[in-house]
Amino acid sequence: MGSYHGPKVRLTRRVGVAVAMTPKHLKQEQPTRPGMHGKRRPRQSLYGRQLAEKQKLMAFFDIRNTQLRRYVQLSAAEKRFTTEALMELLERRLDNVIRRIRWARSIWQAREIVSHGHFHVNGRKVDLPSFEVKPGDKITVKDTSKEFIKQCATDAEGTGFEVPGWLTVDPNAPAASVVRMPAPEEIKYPFEIDLGKVIEFYTR
Repeated sequence: MGSYHGPKVRLTRRVGVAVAMTPKHLKQEQPTRPGMHGKRRPRQSLYGRQLAEKQKLMAFFDIRNTQLRRYVQLSAAEKRFTTEALMELLERRLDNVIRRIRWARSIWQAREIVSHGHFHVNGRKVDLPSFEVKPGDKITVKDTSKEFIKQCATDAEGTGFEVPGWLTVDPNAPAASVVRMPAPEEIKYPFEIDLGKVIEFYTR
């Protein structure tokens, strides 16, 4: 599963959990997988469970298999719990930050508006969704994009996310700042996930 461009609710049905905090994803109660065999129980082998957890994480952050593998490798090299390092690396992606501060309804919209060059980080244009923010960074909006981003923020008000404590937002500017690194307890997903199985998948 790479960067996904198809029907988004179909993706929620495919991985079996809500991969976005929007009503049409969250209202999918006990979604069945798409296709004629969608009602069949998914495989319950260890590999199948590892694969399912990996696919949920990839879908939530809209990243490719090679990208997630790299994040796991970087996390494993750190001198702390690999799961915490992995959560932090993914959380600090610029497209995810834009979603977390509710300037976009979903990760797909966030990726698109970042790629289109609407944002500056510390005064420099950044159009790379995977750009990793760090404490002290200030995210601002290009002058000609301010009204557009304010409208995006208005549309995202019902997504269910609360701006986490490691980020601050000035909706009037609009601008945002990275106060500190995200703490594990601040990183919320709209589903349960076993990150240990994701790591096992790439280190087996």
